[in-house]
Amino acid sequence: MKRILDQLARSGLLWDERMVAAIFAGNAPPLEEIVLAVVIGAMDAEIMVRSDETSTWNERRIARQALAIAFLSAIACVREREIASEY
Repeated sequence: MKRILDQLARSGLLWDERMVAAIFAGNAPPLEEIVLAVVIGAMDAEIMVRSDETSTWNERRIARQALAIAFLSAIACVREREIASEY
């Protein structure tokens, strides 16, 4: 998990520099905060592609699919954590 978070912090997907600094310091923020930041980034990218008049239909579809995957992944991560906390 540490390697994944390190790569995420280097990817530019996290818009909050404090979150990136915390990951580099070894103090990972809660999973919900990380997931929310990734979903917001996917939403931003999809909106930018959708509003760009020069983007192709395929680019718009890909951006939309990436947004759907981000939301589904967020739901799965949070749900998995809820199930784990019940036991």
